[in-house]
Amino acid sequence: MLRLRRPTPGTIAFCIITVLIMLRLIGRAERNGQPSTESRLVTVNTVLDGDTFITNAGERVRLLGIDAPEVAHHDTPMEPFGLESTAWLAERIGGSDVQLRIGIEETDRYGRTLAWVYAADGTLINRAALTGGYAELLDRFGLPLDLESSLRQAEAEAQVRGRGLWARSAKPSH
Repeated sequence: MLRLRRPTPGTIAFCIITVLIMLRLIGRAERNGQPSTESRLVTVNTVLDGDTFITNAGERVRLLGIDAPEVAHHDTPMEPFGLESTAWLAERIGGSDVQLRIGIEETDRYGRTLAWVYAADGTLINRAALTGGYAELLDRFGLPLDLESSLRQAEAEAQVRGRGLWARSAKPSH
């Protein structure tokens, strides 16, 4: 007859920790690339630059998947096409109600809400900024599977057509 030894407290703790780590990793794998389900309506108060705005409630929102040229603030100098990018976003959504689709990471290190932003007519503003050449694709943190190809296509279209940042006189950081 096979006789099993009683597990030590250390072995039990090791097994529990291993199972918890595996569950955490499985949860991350399931969420990776999946769209967030949190969505809410906000009103845009102030556009700060081509990828950041403040809501009427004082919430700072950073558009996901894009990187627009900076306007001069604090110790950051003005980047080429920064004013045009900011003006485009202000004209497109300034004072408007927009739908936020919150990212997997809800906030960044500056406390800004990270979101995919939809105009009242359903236009994905993040993609529209790429299509017009007002921003570059920012994919180093990953892109949602349901948006990735259209975002890449939007930037490629702007590059091919020489729009905004991609005009011959502009020098994007890509």
